[in-house]
Amino acid sequence: MATTPPEGHPPVDWTKWEPAGDGDVRSPCPMINALANHHVLPHDGKQITKEMAIAALVNAIKLDSKIAAVFAGYAVTANPDASAGSFDLDMVDKHGMIEHDVSLSRSDYALGDNHTFDKGVWEGVMSTYEGKEQTDFATVSKARYRRVLASKKAHEEAQKAFEYGIKEFVLSYGESALFLGILGDPKDGKIPVEYLRVLFEQERLPFNEGWRPNEKVVTQTDMNHLIFKLIMANEHKAAEAAEVGVGSVHAVAAAVTGVMSTYCTVM
Repeated sequence: MATTPPEGHPPVDWTKWEPAGDGDVRSPCPMINALANHHVLPHDGKQITKEMAIAALVNAIKLDSKIAAVFAGYAVTANPDASAGSFDLDMVDKHGMIEHDVSLSRSDYALGDNHTFDKGVWEGVMSTYEGKEQTDFATVSKARYRRVLASKKAHEEAQKAFEYGIKEFVLSYGESALFLGILGDPKDGKIPVEYLRVLFEQERLPFNEGWRPNEKVVTQTDMNHLIFKLIMANEHKAAEAAEVGVGSVHAVAAAVTGVMSTYCTVM
C-alpha cells in the first residue's frame, strides 16, 4: 500500500509504526506525532523544515496545501532560533501560537502540562461516545463542548485565567473538523470511534483498522462545512457564541470564515 510520499521518502507504508524512543521529541498534536511515528516526518521529531511539514501533510494525509502551510509556517516560527529555518516537534507546544486551551487530549498551559497526553482529559471526552461505534456531528460537537466546560471549571477551581475567545473557539471546532475530514468523508462527519482511540491514544493512523487516505485533498471549503455542521449541532451554540464575543449564532459564520481565512493567508 502506498500514497504519494514527501520528497525524499519512499512510499508511505502505514503498517510501519514505532512510538517515540529515547531522545525523540513529540508535539501536543496527535496527528503530527503519528506522522513522525510512521516515519513520514523524521522519527526523532527534529529539524523539520516548512517544506518537509507541508509535503507530509499534503501527500500523506491529503490536507490542502494552504492549510498545511499555516501549520508549517507557525511551527517554524516557534523555534527560538529564528535563523534555523526548521523546528522540533516539542517546540510546537508554545502556548497561544498553535497550541491552545481546551485540547481534546492534553491539559491546559495554566494548569501545568499542555504537552503530554492526559488520560483523564481524554477519557472525559470519550465518555460522550459511550455505546457508539460511529461518530456523528451531534456527538462530536457534544464531546467538544463538554471539554470546553470541563476546562473552564478546572481553571476556575485552580483560580487561573481561562483563555477561550473567538480564536480558540474556531480552532477548537477546527480540530474536531480536521479529524473527521482526514479519517473519513469530509461531508458526513462519520468515522469509527475506534479510529479516534487509535489516533489519540497510540498516535497512529488506523490503517490496520480499515482507514485509507482520502482520494481528494481536504480543502478549506470542506473544513468550513464540517465546522458549521458541528456548530449547528451544538445545543448550547448560542450561549457559547455569546461567551466568546461573537454575539449571536448568526455572527458565527462570518467569524469562522474571517478567522480561518486570516490563518490561511498568514503564511
